[in-house]
Amino acid sequence: MPARVGFETRSDGSEHMPQRTREMVAVREQMMHLLNLQIEALDSPLGLNDARLTECYERQARVQELREKLQALSDLTEQEESRDTTNSVSPPLQFAPASLDTAANV
Repeated sequence: MPARVGFETRSDGSEHMPQRTREMVAVREQMMHLLNLQIEALDSPLGLNDARLTECYERQARVQELREKLQALSDLTEQEESRDTTNSVSPPLQFAPASLDTAANV
């Protein structure tokens, strides 16, 4: 029996995830499905004929597309989080310059 790679994403709280997070989870699930198909094809006792090998190459190309999509979604999430953090931080304190005619300077 081929080794299967699992990625459990469904939980009671999934409907509360932000849209982009749900998209990222869906992309990961697609990738895991394709990778499991790859494992099954490579572990098949029937071997790899030209048709199966072509299917493997096509799946691998699709996995690469999904990786790029996942990276883009991740980058957007990081940018938004960075922007949100920047906007929520208090502005730096500003100090008035000290007067030069203080007792220490006389």
